[in-house]
Amino acid sequence: MKGTVVKFLLKTAWVLELIIALFILVVTVVQMVLTGKDSLDYLTLGQFSLNEFFANTMNIIVGLEFVKMLILHTPQAVTDVLLFAIARQLVVTHSSSMDTLLGVAAVALIFVIKKFLLSQEDSVPPKDILSKFSQEFKTRKEEAPHHE
Repeated sequence: MKGTVVKFLLKTAWVLELIIALFILVVTVVQMVLTGKDSLDYLTLGQFSLNEFFANTMNIIVGLEFVKMLILHTPQAVTDVLLFAIARQLVVTHSSSMDTLLGVAAVALIFVIKKFLLSQEDSVPPKDILSKFSQEFKTRKEEAPHHE
């Protein structure tokens, strides 16, 4: 009984993560379209801001990496999200010299972690993530009582 409840909760959490990832992906695509449209509008009006463009573009990249992290569940995906989030902060904000130095040190540390602490296995998602999900769906469909 306890094992069944735990399995149910894990599967529910997995489905909710996929729904959240899908929602983030949709919002990110909408943001991408709006960024392109706004950039063209501002270019034609002569009011284009490269800083705002970089901020929006980096937000899109972080959103895409976050979706990958939610789906893949690998240490590689987590470090990629951190790397892009810190890089976005460095590029977009004009902080003090100390903040910039700490950001560069954080990026360097992430590269050290990726080089020396992560293995090839850390970048591989769990085997057949989609086929496992579809197999679970088929199993449930076959186990469902048939009403005739």
